[in-house]
Amino acid sequence: MGQTDQLDELGKLEPHRVAVVLVDFQNDFCRPARTEEGQLQTQANAEAAWRANDFAAKAARLGMRVIYSQQVLDPARLTPRQRRWEEDSKLCLAGSAGAELFVEPVAGSRTVRKYRFDVWQSQEFKQALSDWDIDGLIIGGVELICCVLHAVLGAEENGYAYVVPQDLVSGMRSSEQVANRAVRAYLQAVHPSVERASDLLSLWPATHA
Repeated sequence: MGQTDQLDELGKLEPHRVAVVLVDFQNDFCRPARTEEGQLQTQANAEAAWRANDFAAKAARLGMRVIYSQQVLDPARLTPRQRRWEEDSKLCLAGSAGAELFVEPVAGSRTVRKYRFDVWQSQEFKQALSDWDIDGLIIGGVELICCVLHAVLGAEENGYAYVVPQDLVSGMRSSEQVANRAVRAYLQAVHPSVERASDLLSLWPATHA
């Protein structure tokens, strides 16, 4: 199915069958750090988080559902092989302030936990989709090179109508900057994508609200 066809299918759904999925907008990825370099690392993510939450609030008023994912690093839930790569990591450590959401969740939303990069491995996430009978997804979040990419590929694999607004996805700067650009270009070329999330709201007349 082509990108235009995907958007057409998304627009045919009743708003309550569509979920805005905001991936990992958490303090450790978005909160300004103490150093100037650290602030540059998280600035783009923070700005994407604020745009995404504003969009989610508008979408919710039209009747759409909102789901936030929250990555939690809990070594007890990882395989020995996975733990090997996380031995020195403190990002989103279970029980830490860094693991908490950077934005205030929209009223009526759900926050689901995941213990690795792929939100589709979260039973809480899949349960939310099932409970709400979701058939369409609008995906935003961080980080572009891993968690966002897994969310998009999973949407395709599982047969959902979906779209990725480019202004609602982000990744930290620095050594991953080239990789972020590559993933963004890939999403634009291969997956249903729009530049501005606000353009999607016209797919659902306000009379649905």
